Amino acid sequence: MSVLVALDSFKGSLTSEQANQAVKDGIRMVNPNERIDLLTVADGGEGTVSALRHALQLENRELEVLDSRKKQVMAMYGINRQHQTAVIEVSAACGLPQVPIEERNARLATSYGVGQLILDAIKEGSRTIYVGLGGSATTDGGFGMLRALGGIFFDAKQKEVTNVENLHSVVRSDLCELKKRLEDTEIVLVCDVENPFYGETGAAYVYAPQKGATQEDVLLLDERLKHFAKLMERDTGVDVQLCVGSGAAGGIAGALYAYAGAKYTSGAELVLSLNDVPERIANYALVISGEGKIDEQTLNGKLPLMIGKLGAKEQIPVVLLGGSVNISFEKLQHTSVLAAHSIASGPMSLEELMKPKVAYEHLKQTAAHCYATFQARKEGNNDSKS
Repeated sequence: MSVLVALDSFKGSLTSEQANQAVKDGIRMVNPNERIDLLTVADGGEGTVSALRHALQLENRELEVLDSRKKQVMAMYGINRQHQTAVIEVSAACGLPQVPIEERNARLATSYGVGQLILDAIKEGSRTIYVGLGGSATTDGGFGMLRALGGIFFDAKQKEVTNVENLHSVVRSDLCELKKRLEDTEIVLVCDVENPFYGETGAAYVYAPQKGATQEDVLLLDERLKHFAKLMERDTGVDVQLCVGSGAAGGIAGALYAYAGAKYTSGAELVLSLNDVPERIANYALVISGEGKIDEQTLNGKLPLMIGKLGAKEQIPVVLLGGSVNISFEKLQHTSVLAAHSIASGPMSLEELMKPKVAYEHLKQTAAHCYATFQARKEGNNDSKS
C-alpha cells in the first residue's frame, strides 16, 4: 500500500516538514519499503510559502523590513516572476513568535513590515499576491501596512498621524499614492478564521490577549478598530465589519479588503487544491494528517478535517495525530476522520512535549503504532477475503 503524510505544523514545536518526516520515520520502523509521499501543508499561517512553493514554483526573496516593534529584521517571501505571483506571510514581518513575551505590546505593535513586503513584491513585478494571515503580533487594523504602501493619515489639526497609538485621532486620509501602487494588483487573503473586524468576536477581543494585551488594552484596541472601520467605509464605501475574516491578523485583512479590493480564500482549500490533493488522494491506501492541537476548532473546517473529507469521498481512511486530542470519539464519528491520536505518552507537561526533539520522537513512535495497527488490520481483512 502507499501512504500520504500531510501534517500541519505543531505551532511552536515542529514545522509541517518536520512533522511529516517524523511520521515517515515512524512508518519506516514498521515497513522500510513502504511508499510514502510527504506533502507540506498550511492554512494561511506560518508555512504557507513552503506549502505553495512547489505548486506555484516559488523562489525565496529576502528583504529587510520593520517588525512589529519597529526593529529591522530579515523577512522572506516567495515569488514567481515569470507568472507575476508572490506569496507573503504576515508572520514573516510582524510575527508573534519573533517577540519575546516580556516585549509584547499590543498597543504599539505595527504591521508596517507587511506593507514593505507587499510593496517589494509589486516592484518585482507581482500582479497576484497571496497574503497568509496567521501568526501576527499586531492589532493595528493594518494601519502600519497602509502607511508603508503610501497611505497618509491626518488628525483634526491636519497633522500627519504616524503612530498607531494615535489611530483614534485620524479624521482624514490621502490615498493617492497607495491607490497608484496597488492598481492592477490582485490581493488574495489566505486565512483560516472568519472573525469580524471589531466586537466581541473581533480581532481585539479574541486574539489581542495572546499578543500581550490586558483587559484594558482590549477595550482600547477595539475602540480604535471601530473608529478605523468607519474611516475606511467613508473612504472606500466598504463596511469591513461585513467582510468575512476581516479581523484576521489584527485587522490587516480588513484594511486589504477596503483599500486593495482583496478577495478571501480558505487557506486549507487553496493549499490542497493547488497541490492537487483532491485528484491524488484516491491513489493512497492511508492518509495521515494532523496538527498541534486537535479539538472543536479542528472540526470547523480546518485543514486536517478537509483532508478527512477528501479521503471519505474516495473511501480512503484518514488518521489524525496531534500533540493533544480534546474531542470525543462520538463527535469524531460524525466527521470523515477514522481516528485521532495524541502523541503524548504518560504524564508530561506541555512545555516538555513541545520541545522539538521530544515532539519529534513522540510523533514518530505514535505514527509507528498507528501504521502497524492499520497494516495488521488490512492484512487481516485480506486473509478473511481469501
